[in-house]
Amino acid sequence: MQIHPSMTADRQKRFFAYLIDIIPISLLVFGFFYFFLGFDIVLEKYYNRGGDIQPRIEFLKQRNWIRDISFFVWIVYCVFMESSVTQATLGKMAMGIKVVKEDGNKMSWSESLGRNLSKIISYFVLFLGFIWIFFDRNKQGWHDKMNKTYVVDKKYGCSD
Repeated sequence: MQIHPSMTADRQKRFFAYLIDIIPISLLVFGFFYFFLGFDIVLEKYYNRGGDIQPRIEFLKQRNWIRDISFFVWIVYCVFMESSVTQATLGKMAMGIKVVKEDGNKMSWSESLGRNLSKIISYFVLFLGFIWIFFDRNKQGWHDKMNKTYVVDKKYGCSD
């Protein structure tokens, strides 16, 4: 089966699927930092810092940790979910989309690992690989192009 651009998922569906997945992950990581790693104190010092720069530096450092850890948890989550029988994360399932290889079949665990680790390149290059989805004819990000995958409406592709 050849994937045709009309089979690929709407860009908006991909974006909302991402939000459905990343928001709970980010909230959990934030909660862990807040309740167990002292981020509550960092926030308090940040908001009451006056002219002191040190609380701002500590806030930015911990905020970046929360962002980066959330991203890497999301990557691991995607590896397992997209190689499962659903071929989709919870967000993709909610939006009625899934990930397939270029032949329409399901990715193996190792293929999913490769696809999702490729997202790191897009992340560190100012998110350009993700933004690419909005301009590409086939609605593929760099991680899709590198791994010959597509995000399609759930009705397309094989489920095995």
